[in-house]
Amino acid sequence: MLFEETLSEFLSGYKSLLIVGVGNRMRGDDAAGCSAISRMKGKVKGNVALMDCGETPENYTGEMKRLSPSHILFIDAVEMGAKPGEFRFVDEELLITRSLSTHKQSMRLLFSVLREGIPGVKIMLLGIQPKSIDFGKGISKPVNEGLRTMVRRLIYMIGEDAN
Repeated sequence: MLFEETLSEFLSGYKSLLIVGVGNRMRGDDAAGCSAISRMKGKVKGNVALMDCGETPENYTGEMKRLSPSHILFIDAVEMGAKPGEFRFVDEELLITRSLSTHKQSMRLLFSVLREGIPGVKIMLLGIQPKSIDFGKGISKPVNEGLRTMVRRLIYMIGEDAN
């Protein structure tokens, strides 16, 4: 399924959307989720909240529950075996069957905790393939380009679906 189709299906009927960036800013492309949030600030329409959780999204569950969104979209660097900078929605079952990066075990648990605390919430993970998560590096050129495209498409799609 195409990116736009999957996103449109996920957003269908949303009342409020929380977009959460996850990543370690000190580990190169692992900062992609956090960077996506900073790039969207002031550009999203509708009932949309943005949250940069860094490398510890589990520390923000109270705030996420307080917001009580109908939909949560997580953005994170995910090892998918794709070309650096490619982005796609990640099947949640992959979080169960294998570890995809440093946060993934806590992400699986986090999704479960959020579903218990926010009845009926829909949750999806949007991954971007990192090139390097070496300590002390910045975001690589291919991931930066992928982020630019991903953020532009998200803003456009959210704007179309805004209530």
